Amino acid sequence: MMKQTSLFDDLDGGTALRSVGVPGSRGMLSKAQKLFNKLIARIESQRQLLRQWRDYVPVYQQRFASELIPLQQRLRERRIEMVALLDKAMSGKSLGKTHRAKVCDLMLGQLTELLNEAPDVELERLYDKYSDVSFGDARQDDMAFAHEMASRLFGVELDADDGACSPEDLARRIADKAQAAAAEQAQQATARKNGRKQSAKAAAREAMREQAAEGASRAIREAFRKLVSALHPDREADPAERARKTELMQQANQAYAARDLLALLELQLSLEQIDPATLSNIAEDRLAHYNLVLEEQVQRLDEEIADVTSPFVMSMGAPLPRPFTPQAVQRALDDDLRVLQLMLQDLEADLASFADIKALKSALRHYRIEDPEDELDPFERMLIAELQAGLRKPR
Repeated sequence: MMKQTSLFDDLDGGTALRSVGVPGSRGMLSKAQKLFNKLIARIESQRQLLRQWRDYVPVYQQRFASELIPLQQRLRERRIEMVALLDKAMSGKSLGKTHRAKVCDLMLGQLTELLNEAPDVELERLYDKYSDVSFGDARQDDMAFAHEMASRLFGVELDADDGACSPEDLARRIADKAQAAAAEQAQQATARKNGRKQSAKAAAREAMREQAAEGASRAIREAFRKLVSALHPDREADPAERARKTELMQQANQAYAARDLLALLELQLSLEQIDPATLSNIAEDRLAHYNLVLEEQVQRLDEEIADVTSPFVMSMGAPLPRPFTPQAVQRALDDDLRVLQLMLQDLEADLASFADIKALKSALRHYRIEDPEDELDPFERMLIAELQAGLRKPR
C-alpha cells in the first residue's frame, strides 16, 4: 500500500519553498503581522516534527519486533522457569515454615503477573496449588473491585456482563465510557447554550465570525485563482514546461482542497506572484482572514501529529517527556531494553544460584512479605496505569 502523503508535507516533493513571512523587526510589525509570522513559524516547525514522527514509526516498529518482543519473551520464559524451580523446592523438605511462606508469596506474585500478561493453564494450576483462593475467583474479585473503582473514581457504570477478560481490556472499557460520558455532557451543554435566546452581543459576535470565515475562504480562492491562471499547462507548447506546470498545478489543487493557505502562498512566492513587500502591504482585514485560515491549519496539523503519536503516548505512560519527540521515545526504548536486559541477567543468575537450596534459603533471608494493606497488588497497579493511559489518549 502506498504511504499516504500528509497535507502538510512539502508540496514540491522535498525541495524547500521560499519562506513566507512579513519582513521587519517585531517593534515595526502590527499585531496581526506578528500573529501571521508566529503561525507560519508554528506550521513550519510542526511540519518538520510530523515528518520526523512518520520517519520514526517504521524504525520503532522494527526495533519493537526484533529487539523488545524477543527480550520480553525470554524474560517471561525465565520467570516461568523460576516458578518451576520454586515449586520444586517447595516439594522437598529442606525449607522451613518461614522459608515456605516467603517462597509461596514470591511465587504467587510472579504467577499473578504472568497470568495477567497472558493466560496459561499450567501456571493457573500452580497458582491454585499455592493460593487459598483460586485464580478464577481472585480474578472475579479483581473485576468487582475494578467496577467499583470505575463508579467511585470515574463516575462510570459498567454492565456486569461487559465481556472484559483482562485488566487492560477492562481499563480500556472504563476509559472509553468515561470519555463518552464527558463527550455527552459537552454536547448537552452545547445544546442548552444553543437553546437559549442569543443576546444582541452574542449575535453580533456570531455574525463577525461568519464574515471572517467567508473572508478566509475568499482569500484562499483568490490565491488559488491566481495560481491557476499562471500554471494552466494547456497554454504551454514546450513539453518540459508543460510537465512542470502540470506538477505545480497538482500541488495547487491539493493545497486548495486542504485549505492549505501556507502552501498556496509558498507557491505564489516561488512563482514570484507575490514577494515580501506584498506581504508587508496586505490590508489588516485581509491579514486577519489569512490568520484565521492559518489557525485552522495549525489545529489540523496538531491533530495529525496526535494521531501519529497516540500509540507512543499509550505505551510510555505518565509523565510524558518534554518535549515529546521521536528522540525522546527512542531514548525511552533504549532505557526499557537496558532494564529488561539487566532483569534477564539477574534472573538467569538467580536461576543458576537457586538450584542450590542453600543459596535459595540464604537469599530468602532478605525477602520480606509485603502487607497487602500497604501496597496495591499487580492487578490494581496495572488497572490504574491502563486507565490513566486510556484517559490521556487523543480521540
